[in-house]
Amino acid sequence: MAFINRKYKDSVFTDLFGSDIKAKKNFLELYNALSGSDYKLDEVSLERKVIEQSLYKTFNNDVSWEIDGKLIVLVEHQSTINENMPFRCLEYVTRIYEGIVPLQKRYAEKVYKIPNPDFYVVYVGKDKQPLEQELHLSDAFYKKDSSKLELVVKVKNCSDSRSLPISRNCDILKQYCQFVEIVE
Repeated sequence: MAFINRKYKDSVFTDLFGSDIKAKKNFLELYNALSGSDYKLDEVSLERKVIEQSLYKTFNNDVSWEIDGKLIVLVEHQSTINENMPFRCLEYVTRIYEGIVPLQKRYAEKVYKIPNPDFYVVYVGKDKQPLEQELHLSDAFYKKDSSKLELVVKVKNCSDSRSLPISRNCDILKQYCQFVEIVE
């Protein structure tokens, strides 16, 4: 039964913020609430970024958009906190960048500019979690040292729509959370 619950949440979330007729508006509202920004739909360029599937590799993230040169990898909503999300985000963003950067430009002398990434997880589970937390790729390293590779995923707890601060700024997220509560 848990797999079925997971699938409906995934489908509804992806539809609302990725492929629905109002997905651009919904996503921008969600991103503004998550990040504290104030983008206006008629003032920004907004393009959905989908990870291209290949024969041997299937990477599926829920929703990714580029907003005015900023790549937002809103990886997914989760019913359980997955501490491997930074690694998964690294996989996702690499696949998206592969689709953005032409092959010949990867070997050119001059730097090819890419959008700045931003990573979020929307938590909708039942376990008690802080309202906000961060997951770090460096937590997965064998040894903490001065390694220069880091990726930070911001986790926003949306499990209780009544106490969710960001839902006051994002009506569609509040409705999604209420939907999850009712179904569960």
